[in-house]
Amino acid sequence: MTKRVCLVSPKPPIIQRARQLKLDVVCVYTPEEFRTVPVDAVEGETCLVLRHREDPRAMVEAVRALHAQAPFSAVFTVQEEGVIAAALLNDALGLAGAHPETVALLTDKWRMRQRTAEQGVSAVRAAIGTTLADIAEFGAAVGYPLIAKPVGGSASLGIHKIEDPSEAGRVHAALVELGLDRFLLEEYLEGPEISVDALSTGGRHVVIAVADKITGAGFMEYGHSIPAALDAGLEAEIARTVGEFLDSVGLRDGLSHTEMKLTPAGPKVVEGHNRRGGDRINTMTELVYGIDLEGVGLAVAVGEREPVTERPAAKLGAAVAFFEAEPGRLLAVEGVEEVRNHPAVVEFHVQFQVGTVLPPVRWSPDRAGFLVVTAETGEAASALARSLAARVRFVTEPVEDAADDVSRHRDLLTELDQAGYVDTLNAER
Repeated sequence: MTKRVCLVSPKPPIIQRARQLKLDVVCVYTPEEFRTVPVDAVEGETCLVLRHREDPRAMVEAVRALHAQAPFSAVFTVQEEGVIAAALLNDALGLAGAHPETVALLTDKWRMRQRTAEQGVSAVRAAIGTTLADIAEFGAAVGYPLIAKPVGGSASLGIHKIEDPSEAGRVHAALVELGLDRFLLEEYLEGPEISVDALSTGGRHVVIAVADKITGAGFMEYGHSIPAALDAGLEAEIARTVGEFLDSVGLRDGLSHTEMKLTPAGPKVVEGHNRRGGDRINTMTELVYGIDLEGVGLAVAVGEREPVTERPAAKLGAAVAFFEAEPGRLLAVEGVEEVRNHPAVVEFHVQFQVGTVLPPVRWSPDRAGFLVVTAETGEAASALARSLAARVRFVTEPVEDAADDVSRHRDLLTELDQAGYVDTLNAER
């Protein structure tokens, strides 16, 4: 009998993976999402196009009616914008996967900090702020530097490091300019940053990929490499901390992506997500370990393969590096053919066409493009990726009277911040 899956906010690759598993597919989109999907990607599939952020009940009832006719084996998403809707559906249909309380904790970073503090899991001092005085009070209590960032959101947008009291006013003004009348304050965590992608089944968490991370101004991510350069003891401590964190937020099934700092006091969780990592981490994980996180996660969810019980050995190293470019009108991109044709390059992508006005980099999609390479180790791949990325030169010219598009980023923050949707989610339960 053909198994049925409900895909929330799916992009073409996950639909193709579902087809390869010969699943009967139902896609759930918002109207805005559906307009961006290529027609051929959903040809022949059942698509529900609903304003489920505004009216979750209509989405739940529509999918429940389809489930009554022919039950779904799973509700599945790999997109941040789909995790809340998927959780509502898992709850309504009685399916495995992340449920509303878990997604509320992962989506609202303040709720997450409160929960981990209560359970003593990777506790980080934090508070909610609304005023400049709140920043000053938190800084006096915790010390500097400290972090101010959105309560919800993703893609490295709106994160600020406050080095000392003299910077508090500037940062508060920047938060207000972006429409953040409520923000999260956290102690600054010293140490290198990593990310951990895991697959959980029935409460058993198996770490698949640990990635080293390169960050730039504004905590923007400019590179990742897998496997991270870690000794066995630290890897075991990381896996233990991730498992405790996922247990604390109640995640028992599905993919997860946990961002961490390796502090002098041990690994500390920065934030977590019940989805696979972005920034080509899925591609690199498949290159290094032979595990397609999206494909394996979907196959396990619908019962088409056995759960992953052990992390495989790394076959090689892989890294992604993102191109850097000065803001302004793009006149030319130099070095493309030389770099694209390098034998170690697996993927190569330039984000902007000549003539486009490149914005200041305020969130991940503002980056100018990327390349993915392989090498013997993650460290070697990272060095090569950065070296090759530096050979790609973006020639720009200043644009007269060009200003940073604050209104665009304010709208993006509103769109990415799902903390308000969490309240709707809880109200609908």
